[in-house]
This record gives sequence, structure tokens and C-alpha cells, in this order.
Amino acid sequence: MAPAIRSTELRLSYPLYALDFDPQDADCLVVGGGGGPARSGVGNKISVLDTSHEEALQIVSEIELSRDEDSVNTLAVGSRGNDSALLYAGINSAEEDLKKGKNEHFRVFAADLPTKDKTEPKIAELSRSALFSTTDPDTYQRLLRISGQIGAAATGTIGSSKASQIAVFDIPAATSASPSPRLRGKVELVKEATDMDLMQISDDEHQLVYCNDYDICTMIIGKTTSSGPHTIFTIPHDESSGAKHRPTFRCIRSLTADFVLAVANVPKAGGVVLQGYRLPKPSDLGKEGKEGKSRLAMSGHLPKSIPRATGLAVRNLSPPATPSAKQADTQFVIAVTGQDSSITLYTLEHQSIGDINLIANLHPVTTLKGVHLGPISGLTFSPFTPPTKPPSSSKEPLQLKLASIGSMGNTCVVHSLPIELLSSTTTTTTSNNKNNDDNNNNNNNKQPAASTTRYVLALKSLAPSGRSFFLGCALFAAFLALLLQGIMEVKGLSRTRVGARYVTPVRWHSPGLYYGLSEPSTTSPASPVYQHKRSSVAALGILLAAVGGGEGEGGGEGGKPVALKHVEEEGVVVRVVEDGDEEAKKWEALHPDQREAWKEALKKAGHWAEEMGETVFKGVLFGQIGGAVAAMVA
Repeated sequence: MAPAIRSTELRLSYPLYALDFDPQDADCLVVGGGGGPARSGVGNKISVLDTSHEEALQIVSEIELSRDEDSVNTLAVGSRGNDSALLYAGINSAEEDLKKGKNEHFRVFAADLPTKDKTEPKIAELSRSALFSTTDPDTYQRLLRISGQIGAAATGTIGSSKASQIAVFDIPAATSASPSPRLRGKVELVKEATDMDLMQISDDEHQLVYCNDYDICTMIIGKTTSSGPHTIFTIPHDESSGAKHRPTFRCIRSLTADFVLAVANVPKAGGVVLQGYRLPKPSDLGKEGKEGKSRLAMSGHLPKSIPRATGLAVRNLSPPATPSAKQADTQFVIAVTGQDSSITLYTLEHQSIGDINLIANLHPVTTLKGVHLGPISGLTFSPFTPPTKPPSSSKEPLQLKLASIGSMGNTCVVHSLPIELLSSTTTTTTSNNKNNDDNNNNNNNKQPAASTTRYVLALKSLAPSGRSFFLGCALFAAFLALLLQGIMEVKGLSRTRVGARYVTPVRWHSPGLYYGLSEPSTTSPASPVYQHKRSSVAALGILLAAVGGGEGEGGGEGGKPVALKHVEEEGVVVRVVEDGDEEAKKWEALHPDQREAWKEALKKAGHWAEEMGETVFKGVLFGQIGGAVAAMVA
């Protein structure tokens, strides 16, 4: 049985808009937000939470910010120094400063690390600065990503503002005298960046990827120079369907130096698509044609119940030892937040074979419903560093924490996802050129198996199943079988099983081998009677089958012939012709008036129609008909 997903929740006193884990401590979570300017009546804060307790989240330290300024929009936890962790936040200046064209939106804080000497850790502001050149008061720091000593911040706009930028900056070391960032340059954007991510891909290079509604762009940031940005993918128009609207990118995250993962929303709340793209080689960037373009490597759909996605988080469970090291086989854990306050979990495998790298097996794990009372405003995974030694079974199992925040309910929820060790063995072979008495020479001897270990999510993922396909095929086959059975019944080629002759027009019916075979009636045990149900709309062929081959032979008990007779109380019936019964005559021997009377009687009973003709009567024995029927004919 798979381990359960445990969760803890904390309700704070202010709306939450940003969060991040300490990259060196999976138990330390930083959240921030607030009510904005003072007129809201809700303060602006940054809180450091302890997530190590299973019972509840605990506030370790907190700082209350100015109520004249905006709320905390972005947060990132950086390196440590002097028993404190550096926090980077995006907070717009007060409205009076914005009107003057001054917006020191980038803030640096130092949060004390809990120690025995510091029973009450504090958070203190160290610096504030401006990274964007725009002075538009409707612009704010919407996105912030940090990787190592490089950071990137992107603008967000309110209303119809046209200024959009991404600022790239260096982060001073934690021991530096000045913690303020050093601006390296700004990227002017034609369209506002919807999301972005930053990843170190070598000892002196970082890769920045960002997206707008329809494009994915990348930029290589070197130690002293940068290349780009380059547009590597654009969502195409579907000209075949004539659709006016295209899916739009909502989130993007780096997987490795070769792959990124993006979330796109289908127009008109039509669902969510999760797609992985293979990035072009840095040397191919900027080239015309396919060489400089990204390629779709993997695609999947979120459950149909989720109309739109709002957030994305990714964690590599077996990252390389150094940024320049090759990424081996690993599993990524993926979380996608939906507009319905749900979180859907996936696993994705990265496979490395020689120089070939692949991403495959995007399998859903579970969907956590109604995690928050309202929209989920932030999502992130805790850091995960594989242990150098396999954990002991007696110790607490490894966990990956998934933190999410809700702005409407002021809530922070942390889910604990169990992680387990996955062991695999590989066998290598070498050629042995030494003479051997058993196998002579040049035999291949297997060497001891080499064991490789990596960590995976301990929750069972659901691989795509063909059950729905096979079930659909089975239902289709059953429908065809019922249809064929109905046709055979209408044509008189089968016994009545599905009742097709009872619900179809008489003109469709045809005589056949089983045309009208019915069960013996129990209403008159003294004389065996084979009578068609009065509710039937079957044709004369039903009675012909009871006759048993025509010519008045072999239809009744003991091989006695049977004949059609009319009984006033019962209507048209089939009875055995007893010895001496001279009334039973063939159709050809009947008087014309008797023939017309029988036609009317059979037509009234629904056993015969004009278009069937009189040929069907040949060889059938008929009794005398008169009384009410004769009067009707007259």
C-alpha cells in the first residue's frame, strides 16, 4: 500500500502572494504578502516558518513592513552568511514615491537562523534598489528567479502600460559589505513575460528561459557576456480547424540544460496541456531554420475537470553533483495548480543513454482537491539533496515537501511526499584473451554487476492504460452483435432473442427458417395450440414456421399436419388437424370468398400485408372462416 500524503496548514493574518524554501534547509519556508497600502487595513509582512513538525507549521520569525508601500509580490531565498539567510523580495515603493518616478522595488533582507543563542530570530532589511528603467507607476516586480550568484527580475503591469523588461543582475556574496545587486543589463520585451526560470548549466554559464502568451525565449548568461534573447518556439495557428485563438503559455520551468517544461491553457477554459521541449544547442541559437528552434519532446493533458492552470513547480530527485556534470537517469516530480484550487502531481523520467538524453513517461500520481479556500497564489518544492548513504529503515523516511499558499484564506499548506530508494543493477562484459581449459580462448566473461541508486517518489503513478480503448471496442462489438441479431430476426433467420420483430414495421419482415417460431400455449392443454402473441406485428411467415415445411405436413404432435383456423374468442390460431377434419383445405382449394375472408382476418391480426402477395399461402392448410369475419367481409 502506498504511503499517505500528510499535510499541515497554518492561517496567517495577511494574504500570501509569494513563498520560497531555503535552498540549504528543507524545513525552512519563507512566505510574504499583505494588504498593500494602508487603506486596506491589513499589514504587509514576511514570515519565516518551520515545517519540521507534523502537527502544525510554526512561525519562527516575522517582520512587519510599511503599510504605505505595496505588499510583497515576489520572494527568493539566497545564500547564507554570518548565521543568517539572505531574502530577496519585490515590494513597490509608496505611492508618493511612485508619482515622483522613484520605485525601489528590489529589497534585501537578512533572516537570523535559529540557534541556541538566538531564541527570537529577527528579520532585518539590508538594502533597497531599483532594477528597472521604467518610471511607470503601474509597473511592479512580478517575477524573480535566483540561481547561484545570478538573478533575474521581470516587470508586471497594471492596466495598459507598455513598458516590459527583464533585469539580469549579479548577487554579491553573503560576506560582501554591500548586499545590493549589481545590474548587468536589461532585456526590453515586446510582450510582458508570463513566466520565467533561471538555471546554472555550467561552471560559468546560466540559462534564462521565459515565455509570453505564444513564445518561448532563451538567453545564455556567461561570466562576462550574454547571448540572446532568442525565440526558440512559437505556438502555431491551427489553420486546418480555422480556430481563431491559440493556446497560451502560463508557466515554464527548466528541467536540465537540454529540456524545459511548459504549461499551456487551451482557449475558452478548454483544459490544460503539459509539454516538454528539447532546447537547441547554445551553438545553434540565432541560426535560421530548424537548427535554432526547440522541438516538442513530450506532451500530456491535465484532468478534464481542471479548466485552467495557474502555477507550476518542478523538483529533480537526482540532480548532478555539479552544474557542468552530465545529468544521469533521474525522476522529476511535477506539481500543477488549477483554477479550481487543486494540485495535480506527476512524475517524469529523464533517461540518458550515451550522448542521447530523453524525457518520457509523464505519469499522473494524484490530484489534491480543494487545497485552499480560494485561488492558489504560489507553489514550490523544498530542496532535495540525495543522501550520501542509503537511509536506515529505522529512520524517518525521506520526504519531499510541497508548499502552497492561498491569498483569499491567508493559508499556507505543506504536503509531505514520501521518497524511496530505487536500486538498479547493470552488468558489464569484458573480453578475456587468456587460454581456458573449459572454453578455450576469446570468451566474454561477465563482470560483477554494478549497482546504481537514485531516489523516486514512493507514490504509485498511473501509466496510460488501454482499458478505455478495449472497453470501447467491446461495447462496439456488442452493439454490432445486437444489430446483427435484430436483422436476422427481422429476416426470419433466427429465433426471437432481442424482440426486433415486435418493434419494426411489418413491411420489413421476410419469411425464413425461424420465421415466427413460438412457444407452446398453456391455455388449452387438451389440444396443442401454437398461437402467435396478439401483441405481435409479425407477418404470415411466423405461422408458416409453425406449419413445419408447408404442404400441410409435419407441423403438430406426432407429425400430424396443422392448419390455420379462426376462433372467435382467440382470433387466428394454429391447430393440429384431427382425422376426419374435412374443413382444412389448401389455399388453392378455398372458395374465393373464403380467401378474401382469410386475407382480412390475417391482415387484421397483423400476420399478412398486401405487398406479401398470395404466394406465401401456397401449401398452407386453412380451416373454414365465417361468422364475424364473414360478416365483416360482406
